Amino acid sequence: MAGRDLARLLAGLTVFRHPGTWQFTTGTHPPRDAVMCFREREGWTGIVPAAPSAPEEARFAWIELAVHSDLNAVGFLAAIAAALAAAGIPCNAVAAFHHDHVFVPETSADDAIRAIEALGKP
Repeated sequence: MAGRDLARLLAGLTVFRHPGTWQFTTGTHPPRDAVMCFREREGWTGIVPAAPSAPEEARFAWIELAVHSDLNAVGFLAAIAAALAAAGIPCNAVAAFHHDHVFVPETSADDAIRAIEALGKP
């Protein structure tokens, strides 16, 4: 069941870190190996498995926010982003139909998970 109540969403939140390391790419066509794509005016943005040669600042951990939030829920991603910002962790958020997802620097993944999980604790 989808939820809109922010307190209930945060209380029911668990996180799941997808295996692997990810990077953002851009081009004139969606990449074949993309797990997510978005078409922008400037071209396609794809989230793909990180190349072994990708520099550290281009390597991201994929964290799924495992609570079924309603597409009309207010403040959910804002609360996640605020918690990460307070911890000094940048994030790139993707809202999908069933779950929201954040991509954080790979080197900050464990700290990001702790910051997000703390939101659901009284």
